[in-house]
Amino acid sequence: MGTVLVTATTLNVRQDASATSAVVTQVKRGDQLTLLAEDNGWSHVRLATGEEGWVSSQHVSSGRPRSRKPGCESEYSFLKTPLAAFSENGAHGLVVVDAAVNTKGEVTATKVISNSTGDTALASMAEREIRSATFKPPYRNCVPRAFIFTYKRSF
Repeated sequence: MGTVLVTATTLNVRQDASATSAVVTQVKRGDQLTLLAEDNGWSHVRLATGEEGWVSSQHVSSGRPRSRKPGCESEYSFLKTPLAAFSENGAHGLVVVDAAVNTKGEVTATKVISNSTGDTALASMAEREIRSATFKPPYRNCVPRAFIFTYKRSF
């Protein structure tokens, strides 16, 4: 199908087309990847090493001319922000959660990336908080795109 260029500083290449799938390797901005297929916001790619995997399509560019129609390009925004629950007692630290957001702006999956609190209940609380959010997805070439949102919650 052609090639794509990585536009993110660092991009996870995953085993399957899912934000919760295992990371096979990482690529860097400017790396050129062979595009094998596209599926619902994900690009199946082959690296120069011959490895294959899936990357979020929002972090690669095909090099095709972008639409010049006004209002067709936008970044994500919150329609409903996460409502933080408060707990004055307990552990303190930072919980980082990756949330997969579909083209309708709905959080479809979450994964705890790190939890310096050591308290699994706080990690679950952070996941519930970001699952309650809704987004206006980013638009590329006049099409809404799925994306990964990283939610950082301090306790």
